[in-house]
Amino acid sequence: MEERDRLDISEEQLEGFTESFASFNKITQKLHSAYKNLEEKFEDLNLKLEKTNRELRQSLAEKDNITSYLNNILESLTSGVVAINLKGDITLFNRAAEEILGYKTDEVLGRPYGEVMARGVGEKMTLPFTLKSRKSHINEEKEVLTKEGKKIPLGFSTSLLTDGDNNILGAVEVFFDLSKLKELEEEITRVRTLAALGEMAATVAHEVKNPLGGIRGFADLLDRDLEEGDPRKKSVQKILEGVETLDRIVVSLLNYTKAIRLDLHKVEFINFIEDVIKFFEINLTHEKNKIHIIREYSERELWCRIDPEQFRQVILNLLHNATQAMPQGGKIVVRIDTEEMDTGASQTPFGKHLRGGKIVLKISDTGMGMSKATLDKLFTPFFTTKEHGTGLGLSTVKKIVEAHRGDIKVESEIGKGTTVIVRLSQT
Repeated sequence: MEERDRLDISEEQLEGFTESFASFNKITQKLHSAYKNLEEKFEDLNLKLEKTNRELRQSLAEKDNITSYLNNILESLTSGVVAINLKGDITLFNRAAEEILGYKTDEVLGRPYGEVMARGVGEKMTLPFTLKSRKSHINEEKEVLTKEGKKIPLGFSTSLLTDGDNNILGAVEVFFDLSKLKELEEEITRVRTLAALGEMAATVAHEVKNPLGGIRGFADLLDRDLEEGDPRKKSVQKILEGVETLDRIVVSLLNYTKAIRLDLHKVEFINFIEDVIKFFEINLTHEKNKIHIIREYSERELWCRIDPEQFRQVILNLLHNATQAMPQGGKIVVRIDTEEMDTGASQTPFGKHLRGGKIVLKISDTGMGMSKATLDKLFTPFFTTKEHGTGLGLSTVKKIVEAHRGDIKVESEIGKGTTVIVRLSQT
């Protein structure tokens, strides 16, 4: 009975229950449909997000590639590049800047510009002044101190750094070492001066040679007229000696002013130098000088095109000078080697040049050495430190070497000897 009472449901209740169930079923279907729509939207959003992430990753990769590319360009430049922020602190310092100024990038990043590149430089020539005045420098020159305190000339340009909205972020400076260019300018000036001097000297030499011949002729006649034992004969001998000295100077001068004509031959340089040294050693033996010549040669054959006769005079002159620098005896070291070197000046705004092999001849002595003042005038015609020298020996040596498209320089220090370095192109 009790179970029947519990299952006894009226029709109204049954209808209500049926309606509720139908309503619940509709709501369930709507929820299922909404969930499906939500799931589709979520999947669509997920695809869009994945696409956005892909594009972002690609954009970041492209940005990294561009940044890397720009950094490679900066590091490959032969000009120095330095940038500062609004506080004047260095934010960029490329490899060329390191080579020119001697600082490492880690040493300067974050440091004030003034501590690195403004020592001894006027304020208007600095990068912070460009930042403050909003005025750029274009192809100007200044002198700065390197890390070691050496003063070097720089060509430089400055500019403001801005973003896409023209907001100023800092300033940048591009610079290059003008040392080599300055040296070339000085060399050109010196060559022009010597050319003018040579023309004048040639004219003077011809004008002097004629009356000199007359003086010698009359002195010879006077010498023959005077009897042996006549005290005046010694005076005539002095006149003749003076004429001979003047004549030797005039001949040297005329030879110096002549254009050098080379008779070039392909020679093995080490054997050539050895032959010249052996000839020179014969004279050393006769003069009983306490001088020893030490050879330090390359282990391989070195070929070049030279005029053997004229280059022989170059080597003999250099060996003779080394001997004269050691009156008490000493050592002469003759070193022959090779090196790879640029055919043009480095650290210029024009980029690097092709490289070529060079034969390097070094003749070093253990003599008294020379001061910087003497070194600066060493190749100047008529400059000499020798009592009976004409001052044309090294000038002629330089002229012959340069005619061979080579170069010569001298390194020396008082009390530490002298080294002459000659470079020639290999064939």
